Amino acid sequence: MELNLDPSSPVPLYLQMVEQVRNLIAIGSLRPGDRLPAVRELASRARVNRNTAARAVQRLEQDGLVQARVGQGTFILDTAGQVDPQARDQAVDDLMDRVIREAATLGVPLEELGWRLSRRVERFRSSLMEGGAS
Repeated sequence: MELNLDPSSPVPLYLQMVEQVRNLIAIGSLRPGDRLPAVRELASRARVNRNTAARAVQRLEQDGLVQARVGQGTFILDTAGQVDPQARDQAVDDLMDRVIREAATLGVPLEELGWRLSRRVERFRSSLMEGGAS
């Protein structure tokens, strides 16, 4: 599991870690039952402080994506079908609203968002068909 963090990004490092693990789960590179590296190893791989890695794992656990088992490690959970449809829809809408705001702030014409999203969806589908390679 490789994480590529951008220290110059305004997004905190632990949130970058969370998002990248979410992406690895989404594309199937991490599957239910897979064990995450220990916090110390995760921090070393990502070149961050152990507290940053621990905070990322804690957030993943709060979000219901992983479960820590004392003495065994932290494992990816099978969350398929466990998400409340209304909560899921609200989360997706919130993300889309954020994309719209960010695009507007960056001066991207809002008319471009539709085709840009379609292109990203196709890229995502292709990565799923290639077995999770990105």
